Amino acid sequence: MKGGLLVALAVAASFIGCQSIRNFSQERYSRNNEFGHAWISDQIFPAEINISGSWRSRDWGDTFFSQTDRTIKGHLGNYPVDGVVSGSKAYLLASSGGWYHYSIVLEMPAPHLLIGYYSRSIPYRSSTRRDIRLDRAGPP
Repeated sequence: MKGGLLVALAVAASFIGCQSIRNFSQERYSRNNEFGHAWISDQIFPAEINISGSWRSRDWGDTFFSQTDRTIKGHLGNYPVDGVVSGSKAYLLASSGGWYHYSIVLEMPAPHLLIGYYSRSIPYRSSTRRDIRLDRAGPP
């Protein structure tokens, strides 16, 4: 009898623990997305560049961006991307499964080239910065 009670208590505790982990994960997911959206919302200047089109990155693979006014949608390699253009820079968030994994800042020094940097931090932090280069792969 005591053994059965202990097993029942252990099973109940494991379910409670799973729910706590799920709640913690959901909270982290929500906070990650809120930080990403706030970072994008802070970029307020009118667009001076248009990055629409097909691009290629040695590190990320085939990339495509569609820009409407300031808003950007597309993909960077296998990652869906959302973002905005503010002034002469594009600010992007790359996600997987709805979770933002990378924050990216790009500039267009020439019509066929995007250069910048990315971070695994949401929002972007220069302490985890890595360089990125995209070359135009097709017409804009």
